[in-house]
Amino acid sequence: MGGDRATGEVAVASVAARLVGSARDHVWFAAYLIGAVAYVAATGMPTARNRLFLLIGVGLIAASAGRPRAWARVIIDWAPLFFLLSFYDVLRAHADQWLTPHAIPQIRFDEWLFGGTVPTIRLQHMIYTPGHPHVWDFLVFFVYLSHFFVPLVVAGILWKFAYERFRRFAVVFVSLTFLAFLTYALYPAVPPWLASKQADLGPTSKIIDEMWVHVGLRSGASVLSATAHLANPVAAVPSLHAAYPLLLMLFFWRSARRWRWLLPLYPLAMAFTLVYTAEHYVFDIILGWLYATVVFLAGSKLFDAWEARRRVPVAVAPVGVAPVPVTVSTA
Repeated sequence: MGGDRATGEVAVASVAARLVGSARDHVWFAAYLIGAVAYVAATGMPTARNRLFLLIGVGLIAASAGRPRAWARVIIDWAPLFFLLSFYDVLRAHADQWLTPHAIPQIRFDEWLFGGTVPTIRLQHMIYTPGHPHVWDFLVFFVYLSHFFVPLVVAGILWKFAYERFRRFAVVFVSLTFLAFLTYALYPAVPPWLASKQADLGPTSKIIDEMWVHVGLRSGASVLSATAHLANPVAAVPSLHAAYPLLLMLFFWRSARRWRWLLPLYPLAMAFTLVYTAEHYVFDIILGWLYATVVFLAGSKLFDAWEARRRVPVAVAPVGVAPVPVTVSTA
């Protein structure tokens, strides 16, 4: 009886310790959420890449409170991603310095596809009122801005709850980004709003920049606009704004199951947003979708092959004898 009682006391103490530890961890994350909300309220939306990485990194450390050296794991996994994407930002800013930007081929493609009229002009004529934003203007504004944080937030969630999938996502995400840069360098392309300014296309409004004013964040355009520092208005083909949502759809397609029908909504909403706001042609979007598909399929195949090689056990051989791989039956 005494032994049973002692065992029970130990079990209760163990459960209590776990509950206390879990509560402490949740307190850390709750404190982070409060601090993050206060930070955004005081300084505005985290539009710069360094601010966004800082918020995500601190959040992951807070969510991993209680794990030894969690901060080191965050730095090791996220610092390379930060430096690669920052390097891409610098490269993209110079992608138009080697070749002359193209304007006409994208216009002709959209005209051919839509019966002689670029859809941006038709959409803006139908539903856009300069100086008087509608509900859908605010919605497309948010969809457009989601490009800058959704992929990284998804990466953060994967890092916390599905680490192996985080590594796979980070590889295809960065690969897609740099493949797009190579195309920007070889084929700089003028977006619809700039083509209008150059008189290559009929009048269009740059709705995203106008919406920054309507939401009271005029300075946001100086950071995220195509005319902002480190941005490049002719880094348009393919559209990464279109490519990232399709990459997310493909990445989660198998695991989404009954929620799979929701996945195409984001790529379609982004496609409408880009055309309507004169940020991209349909040509840019289709090419972005093609790039995302190719990178996802090729990257997944290479990653699967690498993981398969890593999991194959090797038989221990005597000194001087080459090890022989063990055949693993999959039947």
